[in-house]
Amino acid sequence: MKKLGLLLGLYLSFLCVSSSALAKDELHLSVKAEVDKATFTIGEKVEYRVSVIHDPGIQILSPMPPPDEKIFQIKEAHDFSEKQGKQIVEGRRFIFTAYELGEYILEPVTLRYRTPSGEEKSIRTNKLYLTVRSVDASGKPMTDIRNAKGVLSLARQWGWLWSLLLILLLGGGGAFYWWQHKHRLLPRQETEEDRLSLEDQTLLRLNRLFDSDLLKKGKVKEYFLELSEILRRYFEKRFEILAVESTTAEVLKDLAQKEIAPGLLEKIQQELETADLVKFAKWKPAPAEIVKTNQLAKTIVEEARPQVGV
Repeated sequence: MKKLGLLLGLYLSFLCVSSSALAKDELHLSVKAEVDKATFTIGEKVEYRVSVIHDPGIQILSPMPPPDEKIFQIKEAHDFSEKQGKQIVEGRRFIFTAYELGEYILEPVTLRYRTPSGEEKSIRTNKLYLTVRSVDASGKPMTDIRNAKGVLSLARQWGWLWSLLLILLLGGGGAFYWWQHKHRLLPRQETEEDRLSLEDQTLLRLNRLFDSDLLKKGKVKEYFLELSEILRRYFEKRFEILAVESTTAEVLKDLAQKEIAPGLLEKIQQELETADLVKFAKWKPAPAEIVKTNQLAKTIVEEARPQVGV
């Protein structure tokens, strides 16, 4: 019995030492891809960074690949490395632009690294979604460059310009005076929708979308654009963040700073990423997937509804 007790004590001591050693061997490593703007115009410069934060004992083996040079024109590329407390932040910074309109995806980058024990592993960055818009309000790229015109001499034209301006002012003022008396400005009438809570207004807009004929007409992308915008506008008002003009990653980052249950945050991520796949990757979900997406949207709003008395 004494031998058995001694062996059991040695075994328990070995487990304690092993668990302590494992705790010491825990390593920190995270990777992130980000852009300074998700929507930009033709020729506008965008900063794209791939950053790795890791313990000093970890060695990064993979180079940081640039974005697809068939789509994006790389202007600059710089490596960076700095210390952040006890950890190291390193990566690569690119400046690029694009000259074709459209919506694009920066696919995840896989990076290989070596642990202090010599084991080689890999880690992937997040996806990024980009939209290239025209610099022309009409939606067409402005490619023509016209010759500069000479300076117009207006000294001899001031007389008729002042006369024209006076006529326009008098005519506009008279027309406004007549319209104001003909049609009195009435305050906007409050509707039944205005009296609903933010959540009930959002659910009403979702139901209108669900009952629309966009899917019957095959306008799947337009359907998911509207779905995403309804939810993003709700997040802006409910959680006081910028959501409509932000990327999904930025929205999730801001929401993570709020008091939101992890389960709800996961549902929001799933819903927004599904909409992004349809908007940017031209994915066409099956009818059953659309039904699940619709139900998840309503569940998100219900779970985010403020608790009465809390």
